[in-house]
Amino acid sequence: MTAERGSATVEMVLLAPLLVVLVMSVVHAGRSAEALVQLRHAADQGARAASMVRTDRMEDVGERAVRDDLVGSGSSCTEPLVNVAVDGDSSVRAVMVEIECTVRIAGLELLGVRTRRLEARSTEVIDLWRAG
Repeated sequence: MTAERGSATVEMVLLAPLLVVLVMSVVHAGRSAEALVQLRHAADQGARAASMVRTDRMEDVGERAVRDDLVGSGSSCTEPLVNVAVDGDSSVRAVMVEIECTVRIAGLELLGVRTRRLEARSTEVIDLWRAG
């Protein structure tokens, strides 16, 4: 029985780094998934807001709505790039919002992960009664 003394400590010392890497990997995956959900929601909000104003204000309103939504949700995204485009040539007029951002990796440097760029887009039909 005395030959097994300390074996649990040795096993824990060997497994602890593995468990830390596993937990950090889960945090990274969760942060990426959360950022994508937030990005898609912000794109939807930007497209919706832009579709309800005059054509000359769509770009500003859409971008402001996206940035407000990202800030309000405590987004895991940094450096968001927002593009608002109006399709007025087809029979159905629509506004499309595209967002691209980098997922924060703060605290995960030990994993050696690279920054990841995510993108989302949303299209909304322009409300002709409001957009005028």
